[in-house]
Amino acid sequence: MQSLSSGSMPDQAQQVCTQCKTRKRKCDKALPKCSTCSKRNFTCEYQRSSSSRNSTSASNQSWYIPTGDDGCGVQSIDFPTMLFLDPSTLQHGQVEISRASLPVMGHILDLLGDMNDIHATASKFFGHIHLWMPFVSKKRFYEIYLRSSFQSRPDVVVLLLSLRLITTLPPTSPQNPRTPLYHTAKHFYLEVEASSSFSIPVLQAGILLALYELGHAIYPAAYLSIGACARYAHAIGINVSSMVNTRRVLTLVEVEERRRVWWAIIILDRFVSIGCPGRPFATADPTLDDLLPADDAAWDQGIVRADDSFTLSSPMTGHMSKFALLCQAARLLGQVLHNVSHGLANDDNAWMQLDRTLHSMVAASLNVDFPDYDQITFAYSALVALYTPCLYSKNVIGVDTDRSQRARIVIQQITEKILTNLVGQQCFLGRDPEGMAPWGLFFAYHVCGTHMRFTQTPESSQIVKCLKETFRAIDVRWNAAGVYLQLLEAHEAMNNF
Repeated sequence: MQSLSSGSMPDQAQQVCTQCKTRKRKCDKALPKCSTCSKRNFTCEYQRSSSSRNSTSASNQSWYIPTGDDGCGVQSIDFPTMLFLDPSTLQHGQVEISRASLPVMGHILDLLGDMNDIHATASKFFGHIHLWMPFVSKKRFYEIYLRSSFQSRPDVVVLLLSLRLITTLPPTSPQNPRTPLYHTAKHFYLEVEASSSFSIPVLQAGILLALYELGHAIYPAAYLSIGACARYAHAIGINVSSMVNTRRVLTLVEVEERRRVWWAIIILDRFVSIGCPGRPFATADPTLDDLLPADDAAWDQGIVRADDSFTLSSPMTGHMSKFALLCQAARLLGQVLHNVSHGLANDDNAWMQLDRTLHSMVAASLNVDFPDYDQITFAYSALVALYTPCLYSKNVIGVDTDRSQRARIVIQQITEKILTNLVGQQCFLGRDPEGMAPWGLFFAYHVCGTHMRFTQTPESSQIVKCLKETFRAIDVRWNAAGVYLQLLEAHEAMNNF
């Protein structure tokens, strides 16, 4: 509770109660109930004084509810609690959720380093990961979060700590991504998350932690973390009905950032289940009316125009941002996983339509001056996921022969593209691992495994060799590559792939 001013008695509130103020009655400000409300048996509530007449900050505005008639104590209700128990209380005014008062310990700040170290971490993040997963506003990050007062904001600190984690390469000896930095970031995130504070930086930190776990094959933590991010987004009012909005969004840049945060969760929510279809998603399937992210470069500059937006029903064009195309691929992956999880006896028209759409997306993505190979490898993984049940059909009874043959054709087509585009032009093998997304690991694993099992040609040997080299190279960045390589070697040793 806010401390009493020197001019207030210990048993008095700082302001008149809401009943007396509304009825324009004299109020003696007594606690827990003023004398007027006591005589008339009215509910007596006091509201904190605001530092500014126009302020709607929750740090300056709370509600006092008496805990008993003895006046021994008064408790305040925080706004997250009000939001869940009775959001109608907030309908008459948009209220900013208070920031966490959790103290930031010295060892946390030591991990971040000085401002030069923090700027170096930010530069590394925006120069690598942000290029294929742009859900943190670059302009807002530098203008708002990197102020000298950031140390007093645990939500910003946990975002900076997550940036430090995601940009740090995992150790090689021993090769274990569950580093002290990871455990510290995870623990501090959970503390901030539980401190009754709703903020976009906290949610963005959670997404980065989930991405770290997914890229380094830390399971089941990755699956659980993504689900927690979806819940947090719902709690904060992202992609839900207007009845539970927690605050007013004032700029198009902020609206765009919230949209990108939600799409980032959808992407991870689909991809984390790509190898094990059947588990329910934590996020609802996007609708054709949902807006896609706007132009990436303009957004980085803080420019968002309403007329630049596309919906999922819009035809895929070169005018869409790279992130928008990735979002479309994620939606298709969700449909693929729904299709596969229903077994091989589902509608033939559905999987044929998915096959055509994914092939069209890959063709359109390759037929540009500067292809986005991270988005292309995501589409390849979605395409291989569609045919994964058919790839090893010798072990499955009653599998549709046409699909099995189609699966082999798809693998061969992808193999040719790998050799000509992803290897020959050093767009997959030969790239700087720090700038690569983990999306291509799934399809590369199954392409490699299929060639190891079914074909024994010089071309097959070449592709297997190239992909194994790729796994070793990417393992420096994402340990999931090393895990896939171990799986390949295990199947090779058992001669049963």
